[in-house]
Amino acid sequence: MSVQSQSADDYVLMEAIAAGDPTAMDRLYNKYSGLLLAVCQRIVNNRTDAEEVLLDVFWELWRRASRYEAARGAPVTYLITLTRSRAIDRKRSSKTGSLHQVDIGEMANLNLPANQAADNPGKAVEFAEQGALIRSAMESLPGPQRKALEMAYFDGLSHSEIAAKARLPLGTVKSHIRLGLIHLRDILRKG
Repeated sequence: MSVQSQSADDYVLMEAIAAGDPTAMDRLYNKYSGLLLAVCQRIVNNRTDAEEVLLDVFWELWRRASRYEAARGAPVTYLITLTRSRAIDRKRSSKTGSLHQVDIGEMANLNLPANQAADNPGKAVEFAEQGALIRSAMESLPGPQRKALEMAYFDGLSHSEIAAKARLPLGTVKSHIRLGLIHLRDILRKG
């Protein structure tokens, strides 16, 4: 199945979830829970917390599926963004540890959890391919855009925190992030 047909199927699933179809929710969960759990684990650095965040994300999706706007991005992008936000919230509310920093090299390890990979080799291959595509897209970004996106999405820093840390004007940081996201979107649509 091509990336474009998978994406089209995701839009149909999101519409069905918004209409209250539990089967669609089950299909979307089965399709993306491994990837989203890996994202959670990278941020919160704790399996139990990551599983709780994942459940919170899907519960929120079920209750508020109508919030999703197809014009703003693909369903998987929405799910990753929602997951990242909830995981960062969990990490910040925790009194222990700081945000786990992830760089492009560590993204190579962003695969299905071992128990799911063993149960579904096809899913493991699919996630590995998606991970390779994302790594390649990130590596193709100009340095300032890539660094700003890494700090925002993997380190969990706000725009003003990035500006302070990078010693750049806030507007410049926002421009780097915006242009980087546009570049990534264009690359991933072609993928």
